[in-house]
Amino acid sequence: MRPNRPLLLAALCLPACLLTGQSARAENGVCAQPDYSVGLRVDGGGGEGLGLDQKITVEADSAQLTRGGVSQLAGSVHLRQGDKEFNAENVDFEDATQRITVNTESVFTNPQLIIRSQKAEYSLADDSGSFTDSDYVLPTRKARGSSERIVVDADGKARLYASAYTTCAPDSDAWYIEASEIKLDQEEGLGTARNARLRFGGVPILYSPWVQFPIDDRRRTGLLYPTIGNSDRTGFDLRWPVYLNLGPNYDATVTPRYMSRRGLQIGTAGRYLLKHSEGVLSYDYLPDDRVYHSENNGVGGSDRSLLRFDHVGLLSSRLGLEATYSEASDTRYFEDLGGTFASASTIYLERSARLTYQAPDSYRLQALVQGYQTIENRFVAVDDPYKRLPQVKFDALTRNAFFDTRAGLNAEYVNFVREDSVQGQRINLQPYLRYLHDENAWYVTSQLDWDYTQYLLTDTAADQKDDPSRSLPVASGEAGLRFERVAAHGEAIQTLEPRAFALYVPYKNQDNLPVFDTGEPDFDFVQLFARNRFYGEDRVADAANVAGALTTRWIDAASGETRWTASIGQLYRIETPRVELVTQNPDGSQGLNFPAPDRGATNFIGEVTYNFLTRWSAAAVSQWSPEDSEFQRANLGLRYRDLERGKRLDLAYRYRRDLLEQADVIVAWPVSTSWRVAGRTRYSIRDEKTLENFVGLTYETCCWALSGAWRRYIATRNGNLDSGIYFQLELKGLTRIGTGYSALFPKDDGDDDESAAGISNSSRLSSGNRLTSGGSSTTP
Repeated sequence: MRPNRPLLLAALCLPACLLTGQSARAENGVCAQPDYSVGLRVDGGGGEGLGLDQKITVEADSAQLTRGGVSQLAGSVHLRQGDKEFNAENVDFEDATQRITVNTESVFTNPQLIIRSQKAEYSLADDSGSFTDSDYVLPTRKARGSSERIVVDADGKARLYASAYTTCAPDSDAWYIEASEIKLDQEEGLGTARNARLRFGGVPILYSPWVQFPIDDRRRTGLLYPTIGNSDRTGFDLRWPVYLNLGPNYDATVTPRYMSRRGLQIGTAGRYLLKHSEGVLSYDYLPDDRVYHSENNGVGGSDRSLLRFDHVGLLSSRLGLEATYSEASDTRYFEDLGGTFASASTIYLERSARLTYQAPDSYRLQALVQGYQTIENRFVAVDDPYKRLPQVKFDALTRNAFFDTRAGLNAEYVNFVREDSVQGQRINLQPYLRYLHDENAWYVTSQLDWDYTQYLLTDTAADQKDDPSRSLPVASGEAGLRFERVAAHGEAIQTLEPRAFALYVPYKNQDNLPVFDTGEPDFDFVQLFARNRFYGEDRVADAANVAGALTTRWIDAASGETRWTASIGQLYRIETPRVELVTQNPDGSQGLNFPAPDRGATNFIGEVTYNFLTRWSAAAVSQWSPEDSEFQRANLGLRYRDLERGKRLDLAYRYRRDLLEQADVIVAWPVSTSWRVAGRTRYSIRDEKTLENFVGLTYETCCWALSGAWRRYIATRNGNLDSGIYFQLELKGLTRIGTGYSALFPKDDGDDDESAAGISNSSRLSSGNRLTSGGSSTTP
């Protein structure tokens, strides 16, 4: 007797839906399905654990053997072979052919399937048979259905006639699929349906005379979920991706996008996954954008496009390669077609290739070529970033320490290129000695550098040298203590961690040095202990500074979790810094200006985080000016999370003196078992202007959900607002149509869910199917 197959009827569901290339899974609960075996004489739920035992066992109230070799079993008949079971009141069993005939109601079970039929014929010898007037349940998929006739062939294929499928509860047929015939092939993992109709609320919403769909988790070519919306800039917006399974380790997605105001756009994206590398290439093309053509008064082309390539991989165990390339047809592409404030704020598109060689615990060598496409059309040429053609960096540190001291070297060579500007090469060498001694209760560290920079310039002004240089030492030291005490009667541990830092850098006039990649970051807690006031190598700030900070933590003794943390710090400049950062435009006028700060004490920097009541947390970061007796900056946040119940609340306040003052409220809350609401509002208190409004509403059952959302947000760099309406219908276990508010709602960090028009690396796996570098492939 051949080994038992899973009967293939486990594929009775129209899984993965007639519309998609992968199976959909209910995320917010599933419907309980009927168990036709309740009250019957069953053994462990389908002979669980007996899958290798092919002996036939029979239990019945009575049995009669006829002259033809047929056993007539009656009264609570239970027949089992391996993991298959039959239960009925009357069963005819022919021992010679191992064929079962049931002319009354019976229940067939195996680990994947339960069938209740009014008539059944089944051969245990080759796992083939038929079931008439059947109801079935798929326990692993929480689905059920009915069929006038089910036929299972000996070659492992199944056919269902006049069948229906749904994931709804037995007392509800909110949605279901019906088809005149369904063919299932388990070896290929494919099903074929003819005359398929999708009904929702009894109303047919989709018909297809022929459709093919997957019956397992293998990636398959097919239609993915459509996205439907409407906005002021695009009009009615429909995207319907087509997934192409080209191979086990490469695939593609083609996405037609119809915008009623602008036309038909075609988006393509291809992914590959090799043994040591992966990447994605995408290209979106919109021919003859009607709105863009009209707004430009017919001047210039009206075709719009976006090209993106990303690659990351290993060339050897120590040598890695990263490459990215982006190109947009015009500077307004993201404003018009991106759809979010983040995309509208895109300033540059990067083009780069980076080689990195890493010798563990020894040195690292990195080579980079990098350029940009400027998207912000309000910028002048001098604001474009310099191209690096190339940049070579070398970082080394001795493996072993001698009296807690290690020697190191940071070296860099860059060739900066930009039209109509000073250009040239920069060489930076920074040898150093680093001392570190760390005990449990205290630590001391110091570092002594010699910073040497040499330039070889072209296109300089008449009074500017073409080979300026700079050489100076940098010395710093830091020490800290760690105190602990038992608190709250032994239930907590409180720490006290004072920290002191000193920095000395002599003054060196650097006004004759160009500014290629240097700027001044915001003053925050990290800057208290920074060894240079600037980032980049074009300026090294003179300094005679001391800084101090105090941190305390409250730690739960039982769980080890930090309940709250508070830190405060201040920097004191003993001497007034003299190095300033001033850029110069090509015409000789002054560009960006970063004046040197005054001597004396800086503002106090404070940070507090507090986790309380399990689900509540709060955080505050502020900068207090003792001189002005007021806050220069402040960020406040209150957060609530109950993931099990889907509850979320975020309250945020942001303030920066003379620049911005904003409030942000985010809420997602269930109002009943089936209804959920969500909303967000961002408001500029300083400008008395709403930056974003969002309202979403969802009704959800165990087998379907309907959500709608309205959103008004800043869509252009000029601050113009756009509005959108979005709907989504989800038939759980089958398909999802449209865009609900979940795709538009910000993540837990409070930022927008979507980066600049999919330009981030997260878009590399956008189709929702996982690639494998071997011969097999699965979906998540």
